[in-house]
Amino acid sequence: MQETHIQQILELERQKLAIQIAATEVWIDDKVRASEGRIIEAVTGAITNAVVELKGDIMDLRSELKADIHEVRTELKADIHEVRTELKTEIHEVRTELKTEIHDVRTELKAEMVRLEHKIDNHLN
Repeated sequence: MQETHIQQILELERQKLAIQIAATEVWIDDKVRASEGRIIEAVTGAITNAVVELKGDIMDLRSELKADIHEVRTELKADIHEVRTELKTEIHEVRTELKTEIHDVRTELKAEMVRLEHKIDNHLN
C-alpha cells in the first residue's frame, strides 16, 4: 500500500508540475502578447510620427515651390515688359529712320526731276 501511496504522490507531483508548467507557459504567452502590443504601439507611433514629419516637410516644400514659382512668374513678367518696351523703342527708331530715308529719297528724286526737267527744257530750247 505504501507503494501505491508513493505512486499517487508521484502522480500528484507530476500533475502539480504540469499545472505549474502550463501556468508558466500562460504567463510567458501573456508577457509575449504584452511585449508584442508594446512593440506594435511603438512601431505604429514611430510610423505615425514619420508620416506627420514627412507631411510637414512636403507642405514646407510645397510652400517653397509656390513662392519660387511666384518669384519666377514675377521675373518673367518684368523681363517680358522690358523686352516689349525695348522692341517698341527699336520699332519707333526704325520707323523714324525709314521716314527720314523716305523723305531724303523723295527730296533727291524731286531734285533729280527738277534737274532733268531743266535739262529737257534746255535741250528743247
